[in-house]
Amino acid sequence: MSLTDEQRAAMATDGWFGALPAPRRALLLDQATPLRLADGARLYGAGDPPNGLWAVVEGQVRLMAYPTSGSEVVIRRLGPGSWCGELSTLDDGPRPQDAIAFGPTLALNIPQSRFVRLAEAEPALWRNLALLGCAHQRESLNFIGQRVVQPPPVRLAKALLNAAANTGSGAPALRQAELAVLVGVSRQTLNRYLKALERDGLVRAEYGRVAILDAERLTLLSRRNEPQALPVGL
Repeated sequence: MSLTDEQRAAMATDGWFGALPAPRRALLLDQATPLRLADGARLYGAGDPPNGLWAVVEGQVRLMAYPTSGSEVVIRRLGPGSWCGELSTLDDGPRPQDAIAFGPTLALNIPQSRFVRLAEAEPALWRNLALLGCAHQRESLNFIGQRVVQPPPVRLAKALLNAAANTGSGAPALRQAELAVLVGVSRQTLNRYLKALERDGLVRAEYGRVAILDAERLTLLSRRNEPQALPVGL
């Protein structure tokens, strides 16, 4: 199975991949193996040896961590065009989390040995991969900074907008338990903030997802850093 021209063009919309020279993008796509994955299929698991670089063409992949027994945290949601697995590909170390398909997913895999051979012939690929790791590290540091200084309603707005952007959906699939972890509040507190956003007409909480009704106002909320600037009711 090979990618269509439309799928290749869609992959190039990713910020990291799209910045690569066209011949290098073509090289990676030509050497990648497309895989159809069922809901819940595991691309790799925490502690596994590296199995190469991965990308999402269609569907969604979630990176999961398990900080305590019986709990799970969604580290990142990857939608079409996103790449992952660069850390273990770079250092040949074990996987730091699970990568799991959420719904039917079309993914690409460049096995570890194949990527090493490509990089030996095209050494700039190592720098490109390091830049992908840097981008993900900056996202993580930004997330940590938000948790420290921003009020929960602002963090909630950012979490909803990020989920929508990562999945390409105006009603991203989000369980309240995982959304509460992302925002850093209890489920009860999260429910109170969601109800306030619903009253203001910004979102609508549905079973297993949150529909964004007013992305413009939600974006304005996500950019507010002072608690006194928040809408009435929050």
